[in-house]
Amino acid sequence: MERRTLLATIGSAAAVGAAGCLGDSDDTNGNGDDGDVGGDAGQNGTDDDTVETVGEWAEGEVEFGLPPFQDAEDLADQYGPTFDYLEDHFDGVDSVEGTQTTSYAATVESVVGGHTEMANLSPIIYTLALEDGVEPVAMNWSHGSDAYHTYIATREDTGIESLSDLEGKTIAMVDTLSTSGGLFPRYMLAQAGLDVGDINTPPEDVAFNWSGGHDASLAALENEHVDAAAYGDFQHPDDDAIVKIAESDPIPFDPVVVKPGTPEPVQEAITEALLDTPEEALDQHRIDRFGEVEPGTYDPVRDVAVEMGVDIETLEADDE
Repeated sequence: MERRTLLATIGSAAAVGAAGCLGDSDDTNGNGDDGDVGGDAGQNGTDDDTVETVGEWAEGEVEFGLPPFQDAEDLADQYGPTFDYLEDHFDGVDSVEGTQTTSYAATVESVVGGHTEMANLSPIIYTLALEDGVEPVAMNWSHGSDAYHTYIATREDTGIESLSDLEGKTIAMVDTLSTSGGLFPRYMLAQAGLDVGDINTPPEDVAFNWSGGHDASLAALENEHVDAAAYGDFQHPDDDAIVKIAESDPIPFDPVVVKPGTPEPVQEAITEALLDTPEEALDQHRIDRFGEVEPGTYDPVRDVAVEMGVDIETLEADDE
């Protein structure tokens, strides 16, 4: 399947896929009177190389796309202080608002189309979006590391002790294109000898319950709706009866990107601001700080994506 066909298939609702801004602002954030999120790539900002400030580029309003890896209230609590800092940091910027989209594919389509100026992309979505011109300006760090893991867990009363024991069982997963809640756990199950299909084919040996969020996958397991669940290690079970049966190799944390055509001075200004984010703006955040994106960081993600049937042959090398 062609890469663009893949995103068109699972992200066909991206143009209307924003779940709404995260925050208390009553203004329209440049969405227009008809309620649409954004518009053409050049509507909210410009790719004119003469533009040098974030305020000019965003026309005063920055929308930051967020995938649905947690519920909206949690995301607002975590990102709000960071958005406040960025809003105060840049001259000519009146607001920085988070916009939670309805799917991982909708997040990338939103920033590629210029409906949001910035976005937090899952690692796999980032590798898919490279050919569309998104530019990485920073990456998330947590607990002193630029990488995390995905867990596959069960309840201690299921008798499941290994991945091979999941044959015939139901597993809560986050999203087909979620790195830690979709592709990596699917790869882990395949490495354990189970037929789990790939991005284009359904599994034979297990059943997937696509929950839409890491917290929702874990809740499905805790509430005994599924036999196991996959989730990123930034999510933590409330139930002591949840036991982990597998852990992935390290996965590089999410990159923060800007829309295609963003002038170099604007990219540099945003990177500098993110790297200098004060600790107090991250007190409630799931991350500790923002770091630079080094060449080759996301190569392991690309390798798993290829193994799981994602067609990314036309992507530019990450180290170019």
